[in-house]
Amino acid sequence: MPGLHLTSKGEGGVKWTAELVSGRHCFRVEALEDGFKGTLRLEMILKKRGEPWFLFPGFFYGRGRDDDTLTYPSLGDVREDDPWVSPEWHFALDRGSHPILLCRMEDRWQGLDWDPHYEGSEGADAWGECEPQIGLGFKEGDDEVGLFLNLPANEGPIRHSRNQHRQATEKVMCLEAGQCITFSVKQWDFKGDAHGYQVVVEEVYHRLSEVEQAPPLQPVAEVVDAAVAGLLNWHWVSKSGDRPGYMVYTAAYDRSAEFNANNRGISLGWHFEALGFVGGFPVAFGLLSSGGEKARDVAEESLRRFCTEGQSEWGFFMGSYHPGKARTANGELSNGAGLGAFNDDPSGETPFYGACWQSRQENIHARTTADATFYLFKCLAHLEGELRDLTLAAGVRSLEAALEVQDETGRFGQIYNVVKRKVHRSEGGGGLLWIPAMAAALEHVEPELRYRLEGAMEKAGEGYAPDVEREYLCGAPEDVSLAPTSEDGYNAVMAYAALYRLNPQQRWLDLWIQSTEWTLTWRKAYNVRFSKRNVLSVNDFRTVGGDFASSNNNHLHVYGMNCLGDLLELSEITGKAFYRHRALDHFRFTCQLLVMEDGQWNGQRGMATEQFYTSDWSIWDSWDPTAAHVQKGTFMGFSHVWCINMVLLGVDEMKRAGMDLLD
Repeated sequence: MPGLHLTSKGEGGVKWTAELVSGRHCFRVEALEDGFKGTLRLEMILKKRGEPWFLFPGFFYGRGRDDDTLTYPSLGDVREDDPWVSPEWHFALDRGSHPILLCRMEDRWQGLDWDPHYEGSEGADAWGECEPQIGLGFKEGDDEVGLFLNLPANEGPIRHSRNQHRQATEKVMCLEAGQCITFSVKQWDFKGDAHGYQVVVEEVYHRLSEVEQAPPLQPVAEVVDAAVAGLLNWHWVSKSGDRPGYMVYTAAYDRSAEFNANNRGISLGWHFEALGFVGGFPVAFGLLSSGGEKARDVAEESLRRFCTEGQSEWGFFMGSYHPGKARTANGELSNGAGLGAFNDDPSGETPFYGACWQSRQENIHARTTADATFYLFKCLAHLEGELRDLTLAAGVRSLEAALEVQDETGRFGQIYNVVKRKVHRSEGGGGLLWIPAMAAALEHVEPELRYRLEGAMEKAGEGYAPDVEREYLCGAPEDVSLAPTSEDGYNAVMAYAALYRLNPQQRWLDLWIQSTEWTLTWRKAYNVRFSKRNVLSVNDFRTVGGDFASSNNNHLHVYGMNCLGDLLELSEITGKAFYRHRALDHFRFTCQLLVMEDGQWNGQRGMATEQFYTSDWSIWDSWDPTAAHVQKGTFMGFSHVWCINMVLLGVDEMKRAGMDLLD
């Protein structure tokens, strides 16, 4: 077969055939009379032309890691001081969103798409693992580039497990004599620009969607009620005396575990509150949009505090609020140092407003403070009287600070030092979110400010356009530095959608489309398989529609709910149903994570965790979970305030786009 070569390694042997059916190579591999125990590899060798740019959607973009302070793979010569640089990498498919491996050299794309799993003639025991996924790999040599499919999926030279047990895997399949496996592959070879991969992504999604179904749609009214209950029952800490109420960032699913921790003088909850990004103003808006009286009271109380206490003298909102000691139903408990270590009080027991995940208290991340401002202006539609005036004035001060830092290219910087009142770091795309923040303010501000905001938005649209056009957006999340992330995609979608509404020219529409399609490369297009005994399998957990957080943080998350309306609107404008389908996939994926009744996912009604582990990845780095631990198939037993709120934001986005799922 031209360009493809199948090899085997191990004990015994196999024979194989391939038939071309509807443009796909359908392979059948059968064990010989001695059986087979080993691995198979399908190789595609390309002549090297210039520097290759690789795409494994949802994980590897271009040359891989660009910021060596982070932990994920990159291409290059082997370095003794950095195990994450190698000329050859092999990955399990579950680390990415689509079974696609492409390489672009000069103006030509070449590569493969394949079935996520191979099928066996004698059931699951034939391949010796619970998920018969087809892995992938690639290698860059002096004269050649190699693309590989590995059966079963193996990883090396090290794994992106994010703990010290990161050795390469050595899985093998075990076939008795006459047993066989089948799978199909398609080769791609076409001319195209940097965005040319989209034709492959769409075709693969449509093919997979015939058999890989997203989770069923939950009753949306019940979902909203549960989400509000979760925020108020498990995350809201009411004011006590002169100490204000606040939202706990995380709360333990297992209340027995929290009981044991309380008896030892601590809480398992993380008692701090972000003002944007993962809490604060977005949560206040979610509660206001839900319509409940108690929810409104909590939202208004929070907004009043943020706008009177949480704003720097410069005008930017601070990144986070730290309440001092943790307040629980069972009294005040130690809150540990945590993020409080960035305050003058290293014990973390003195209340203060800080910088969230930044290493210095005075350094505020552009995306976080822009996000706070964006949702502040969205809240105004639900406010009136003195509180509305207070909130609007705070929002205007924030916008004035943003206008002050916009540079000659139109960009807003990445990190602000609010003490020295200057941009501390420019590199990164976190400031992109100022565009939708300014757009949200236009109907509320005076004409002179509106005029300046409109000009700043268009200038910023051009300033950030090169990031979109080079297919490498990074800098949105505070805690991932300059890794490409799906959150960068959401910000770009929101920004160019806002610009198109302001001035419907083709330039902004093209960037809106390109941002959307890049963002959707992070969205899972097939369902990972788990052991039948695993809790995820028992509860019919499905991965279709989940978004990988970033190349650095290799887990699925739900942040894409914040721009569902933009995808639905784009579908109407372009007549392209693909965007609508992918938006609904994400909505369904997110709602399945919410605890709808006590005991689901071992949680309490309304809780939602950030991380269900669909690959062997962790957040631990140097902490040792022991070599016996496997993360895949588990979930983090903590409810995250922002994940619950994403359900409310998603429902609001659906309504904004004219899809009222509550009817």
